[in-house]
Amino acid sequence: MSPTPETNSNPGLPDVDANPVRWHKVAEVDDLPDGRVRTVTSGTRSLALTRVGDRYGALDNHCPHQGGPLGEGSIENGLLRCPWHGYDYDPLTGIPPSGFSDAPACFPVEVRADGIYVGLEDEPVTPRTVSDVMVETMINWGITHVFGMVGHSNLGFADAMRRQEEAGNLTFIGIRHEGAAAFAASAYGKLTGRPAACFGIAGPGSTNLLTGLYDAKVDRAPVLAISGQVPSNVLGRGAFQDIDLTAAFADVASYSKTILPESDHAELMTLACKHALVGRNVAHLVLPDEVQVQAVEDATPASAPAGRVANNEIVPPADALADAVALIGSATRPVIVVGHGARFDMAEVIALAEQLHAPVLTTFKAKGQISERHPMGAGVLGRSGTPVASWLMNESDLILVFGASFSNHTGIASYKPIVQVDFDPMALGRFHPVTVPVRGHVGVTARLLAEQIPANANRVDQRQ
Repeated sequence: MSPTPETNSNPGLPDVDANPVRWHKVAEVDDLPDGRVRTVTSGTRSLALTRVGDRYGALDNHCPHQGGPLGEGSIENGLLRCPWHGYDYDPLTGIPPSGFSDAPACFPVEVRADGIYVGLEDEPVTPRTVSDVMVETMINWGITHVFGMVGHSNLGFADAMRRQEEAGNLTFIGIRHEGAAAFAASAYGKLTGRPAACFGIAGPGSTNLLTGLYDAKVDRAPVLAISGQVPSNVLGRGAFQDIDLTAAFADVASYSKTILPESDHAELMTLACKHALVGRNVAHLVLPDEVQVQAVEDATPASAPAGRVANNEIVPPADALADAVALIGSATRPVIVVGHGARFDMAEVIALAEQLHAPVLTTFKAKGQISERHPMGAGVLGRSGTPVASWLMNESDLILVFGASFSNHTGIASYKPIVQVDFDPMALGRFHPVTVPVRGHVGVTARLLAEQIPANANRVDQRQ
């Protein structure tokens, strides 16, 4: 039988007349059996809806002890029991048994013909938080995609991301395992050259990110990893999911910092984003639970990349360029090898190849950067490559390399004359000396070489 429409009049309820409320339907009549509890939501509020006979209660869903989900508990011996630690409360009023003082907030309930309604005051304006400042900074740096999993220790940051997603500034992609989040962020960085973020909770939720982050580190993909953390007052005391995350991430991340209450929050996010973007590396931030929701002044500004990043289209030194021009100009069978680092500048590289009638070989990771139907496209070089590519390298009298790591999987012949072009000085001559190392932007350097290399009547047309 359906209960008679009424408003509960339980002790401990707020005065509806003194505190005007709006009524929100949260369940259908008879959805909830007698003596049971379930979780319902209204807006961003999570409530534990209870039923005792024909009467209903609506309590804040967070146990005041440690935040346990009361809606997942049970009513036993007339009391609502928290599923985490067994704390008991009156299911209709939230009042605890004698000897206990903490009680969850309780809200008025109306049983109407069309459903169960809860009276809630309008949600207060959300104060600006540390997480808001950091998320806005992250977006200013061009991080618009976050892959991750929301849980108990990262809710404050997740809420700030939700607000930015509602504003159209951010896309959050939920995943089923944090490892997938890290691999997705790594792939995003490889394909676009821009960083994405991966997001996990404290403890194993964050350590699950590590394998995907090592993939990003090895392949020089820009990634920002964000970890929730247990509250600072229990950190280091063996709390649930208490792990030293900065130590765990020390090898994989070029930058790993824990955010403290008095930190310059915008600046630390800027430094993390800069390490990821400029260094093409993994950056990592750890956010203790209470710091995420720490209020800041409304005027607290987010940071941005203006004035923090220079144009990376580096012109090579004149003497290195002149040496490269002379060596390439005298070669009769030059070949070009492109790696993943040349992926955004292939138009200039292909134009140079067409001018030289030089075949373009790719590393395994760079497969597809030039079509194998192109007259100068000669496929992949190395263990995963083609006999044609290997033959062309062996017959060459010069190898011109753009943006490749010289992996042993590719097997660029170290005994050949080599001109190597890369903007990263550590990549030049990484495993063995090269004839002419040229530090410069791939596209800029290829264009300058095309302008300055002289004609050579002895150069072989290798298109056939």
